Amino acid sequence: IAPHLNIGNGEPWRYLGQNSNTSQDKGYIRQVFPRVHEPFFLSITPQPSLPQQQQKALHRFPGITSMRSNIAFAAALAHIAAAAPAPQQFDLAAVLNAPSPTNTAPPTTAVATSSSTSVNSASLAQSISAAINTEASASVTGASASAASTEQPSSALEKRGGWGGWGETTKKVTSSAKSTTSSVAKPVTSSTPSTTSVQTTGTATTSSSTSCPTTPEDGTYCGFINPEDPCAVQPDGYGPKVSPDTVEAFKSYSEFHQQAQNAETPSGYEQVFQDLDASVSGNSYITFYTLESYDVAGCAAYCDNTDLCTAFNIYIERDPSLNPTKGDNESTYCPNPSSITNYKCSLWGSDIDEESATNTGDNREDFQTVVVGSNGYDKTNNTTPPDQDGWDKPEKCDNGAISGGGNYWMGSHFYPGPYNPFNCAHYAQAQTEKNKEGARSKGAKSYTPVNMFNSYMVHRNGKAQGTYCQIFDTHLSPEWAGFKGTHSGRDRFDVKNSWTYSLKNLDDGKFH
Repeated sequence: IAPHLNIGNGEPWRYLGQNSNTSQDKGYIRQVFPRVHEPFFLSITPQPSLPQQQQKALHRFPGITSMRSNIAFAAALAHIAAAAPAPQQFDLAAVLNAPSPTNTAPPTTAVATSSSTSVNSASLAQSISAAINTEASASVTGASASAASTEQPSSALEKRGGWGGWGETTKKVTSSAKSTTSSVAKPVTSSTPSTTSVQTTGTATTSSSTSCPTTPEDGTYCGFINPEDPCAVQPDGYGPKVSPDTVEAFKSYSEFHQQAQNAETPSGYEQVFQDLDASVSGNSYITFYTLESYDVAGCAAYCDNTDLCTAFNIYIERDPSLNPTKGDNESTYCPNPSSITNYKCSLWGSDIDEESATNTGDNREDFQTVVVGSNGYDKTNNTTPPDQDGWDKPEKCDNGAISGGGNYWMGSHFYPGPYNPFNCAHYAQAQTEKNKEGARSKGAKSYTPVNMFNSYMVHRNGKAQGTYCQIFDTHLSPEWAGFKGTHSGRDRFDVKNSWTYSLKNLDDGKFH
């Protein structure tokens, strides 16, 4: 019977034979697969040659009236599956409905000030705490939850006796995930004019002005008229002026492509795309700089010296020499000015790849902005995320997000923007405090603590979306991870850069 009755990943049910005393069938049993929460399909094939006793045994499953009835058989198993650990749900709506960050790519217009990318931790923590307004619990709490910290996923199932207490158990699976940290460059100072644009959704930032390389005239920005004024002169790019001054000539300018193709990959980084006609865009955008040359090493140094940065994109952009405007007089009518060439360096708080390079430029009045010579460099896989106060060092989950800890799962939250486990740490702490507050108000002697969180980056169709946080009431090893993503219609959602953090001193949930 085993080869003919299969469920899930082709794993067989096993005929248990007959009771020696009563000659009655013992039934069928199936090996529990490691991730009981995963969707499964049924495939039941009638076999006329099966012994009569085996045919009878199959029909004794409640609801089975025909060997061809997959649906009925699934219903018959529903009560068995209910006894398995309940999986937490990936909140797709939270990802889809989250507001986009203010900026998802460097602006094509000049900006008059520069902003730093330092995270205002106090402000961010306060906003996260304010958003936690309900208590959260888990199916398994207290001592039972604490015991899970020493279990592997399969042994946890084994203690529950498989499906409904009568299924066979699986062997433990172990892994030896390794992670390395990349070296951080020394602080970098630049004498070149730079413009930055900092995304603010999900990450609070502080602003600071950047001094000009020379003393500017009164009423000007670094010696220029405000670049946002109609037909205002734009900060001149350091790249060559292409002749003829057309989009086609700029795209085919051989020097640009040679610079991209001959660039050396910085130590600690992996080159993920080369010489594209598009730059990266996405929610994990941090900031950008203009450079004096196609300086890959300089761009890498900016990333190494910037919080949350794990990837960068360097490219060449055709920009207008004047702010394109269709005004009503000669001084404000310049819809298609001559071009300048800018070398740009954008920083990203997630991994990037060719699929995330979707920004090919835009039109500003009659002027067309284009991108060429775009190279991407990534160190995400070589970078351990920063430590969080009060939490042990992070553990990497090579197989995706934690997926088998349903009974210990307490909730989740999604934060658009760069990958930032700081958000998850404060979400976890805020939830514990909320649970304490609720327990005290009820006169309870205990509460449900958050002892671990899993933070990972969600990508939608190759583009980074933000940090997804899951919280648990006990420590679970990375071997509980198995959720790699999902589909919704034509959209693909991937899990990347998944890590767990556990409290240094696990909370027993008791008021002392």
